[in-house]
Amino acid sequence: MPMPNSQTNSSTAEHQVAGSLLSAILLAITGGSLDAFIYLNHGHVFAAAMTGNGVLLGVAILHHDYAQALRHLLPIFGFITGIFFANLLDKSLKHHAVTVGLICEISALFVASFLPGHFPDLAFVPIISIVAAYQITSFRQVDTYAYNSTFITSNLRTAVDGLYDALTPAKRKAGLRKFRELSCIVLAFLGGAIAGAILSSHLYNHTLWLIDLPLVAVLLLTLFRLHSTSAR
Repeated sequence: MPMPNSQTNSSTAEHQVAGSLLSAILLAITGGSLDAFIYLNHGHVFAAAMTGNGVLLGVAILHHDYAQALRHLLPIFGFITGIFFANLLDKSLKHHAVTVGLICEISALFVASFLPGHFPDLAFVPIISIVAAYQITSFRQVDTYAYNSTFITSNLRTAVDGLYDALTPAKRKAGLRKFRELSCIVLAFLGGAIAGAILSSHLYNHTLWLIDLPLVAVLLLTLFRLHSTSAR
């Protein structure tokens, strides 16, 4: 039966693009720039770095600053909601979850870019956290390595693991490859954070237009791969 084979090929093509180094670099640029933008322009909280929100939540509670504690708590709830819906989307659509999810993420950021400056941060940030949670949940692997596109802790660890492996002659080639690929993702995240910090003070919410561009590039790569697969 041709239909299941066609669906399987489409799903495989999507996940090949999602797991490519180029896609991981583009997503890391978005991850870094998004958190820098949110932190600087929307109440010194994080949209994706829940560890940071957790630490700052604890500090706010210690100082009885419950208004600030709420600022850090709501993104965590938004993040949990985003993970739930990302998994729901994957189970419901299966074969085109990556493409549909990317379109939803791009659309949500584009719509948010038009929200006025007086739009409440307590609503704005959780919306972005839902979007960031989708990205984290749906894009977890580059090549054969686990990675994260919205923070660098685990990526740094994996990169250094690769560098350590490279000290053993038998593992040198694979270790250097791991170090090279994860280092590229870390540098992309840092570059995105710098760009987001620079742009946010000039473009405010319209910064999301430029943050959307790497996501659009990943979407185009996915659609191109799907078209190439279906043409065979």
